[in-house]
Amino acid sequence: MLGIILAAACLAAIAFWPGAFWQNDLGKLTPIPQPLLERDAELRAELGAPDVRFLLAISGNSAEEVLQQAEGLDPKLADLVQAGAIAGYDQPSRYLPSARTQERRREALPDPQSLKASLNQALQGLSFQTDAFEPFLIDVEKARHLPPLTPVSLDNTPLALRLGGMLIQREGRWTGLITFIGVKEAGTLAKLAAQAPNRFRLLDLKQASEDLVAGQRRHILVSLGIAALLLVAVVLIALRSVSRARRVLLPMALTTLLILAVLHGTGVALNLFHLIALVLAAGLGLDYALFFEHASHDPVEQRRTLHAVIVCSISTLLVFVVLAFSTLPVLRAIGVTVALGVVGNFFFALLFTRPDAQPPNGTKAASEPGV
Repeated sequence: MLGIILAAACLAAIAFWPGAFWQNDLGKLTPIPQPLLERDAELRAELGAPDVRFLLAISGNSAEEVLQQAEGLDPKLADLVQAGAIAGYDQPSRYLPSARTQERRREALPDPQSLKASLNQALQGLSFQTDAFEPFLIDVEKARHLPPLTPVSLDNTPLALRLGGMLIQREGRWTGLITFIGVKEAGTLAKLAAQAPNRFRLLDLKQASEDLVAGQRRHILVSLGIAALLLVAVVLIALRSVSRARRVLLPMALTTLLILAVLHGTGVALNLFHLIALVLAAGLGLDYALFFEHASHDPVEQRRTLHAVIVCSISTLLVFVVLAFSTLPVLRAIGVTVALGVVGNFFFALLFTRPDAQPPNGTKAASEPGV
């Protein structure tokens, strides 16, 4: 009856206590204090660093196609900046214009005679030497006959590293990445990407990481459910008694519910490391219960087992209590979970693994009348 009451109380706390039960934000696992994170965000905003959350991906069959599409987005992105939806943006065509744009700019260069005439007119009344701008004239004429720049042309140049992170080739396809600064209205970016879903895709890296965590958690929970069923079957086969198996498994189950209730009740959202620690705590509880149940009919063995389990549990508890006070969220999650598990498993195993009082081998107790 006590086990039922404890289980019901824990389930009620888990179900009805306010607050998020799962933690999907990987940023909560960083050991950096929150004030420093806020200061970093302020500095990045002041420096105009790109927002690390949103990216607009442009796909195409060639680098030229991607660059032309990026240039086509310039007026729309400029309108978003004017509307205050974003503070700014950066894109690959800013560092490498498309060949079409380069050719148009090259064709706009004047021929040597027209350029020299315009230059002489501009220099009238100035004290420059007549041949001061000859290198300029030579460079312009040379530029009129240069081929367009390509991504390969920028190899081993300072722009290669910058462009390489924004213009990527993979499996015969090219992808251009547009980064944003000061995103205030992500919905407008989503609408922009929806205008050409086959070419544009808005990436929310934060949401993608949270979806990845949620998917991995579902996989872990399914695996744990299958493992729990197999564990019950193995314990039943090994002990060959439903009542004995119940006494062995009950402490572990109650402790798991108690840990979940305590963590949720104290405002701690569970992450993947809590689940890993729960498996470790459950393993300890199974060991404690098996030891106590095995020695349940022999007083001498009971005292010996109690002494051994106390020593082991205290040493285990001390180790994980130290981890519970760590400043690293991962270690703290494991330490708190297992420390609670050690305490709960020890007392529940000590309380529930004792068999019901009955005479051994079906004989009458010495205190029974008529003996």
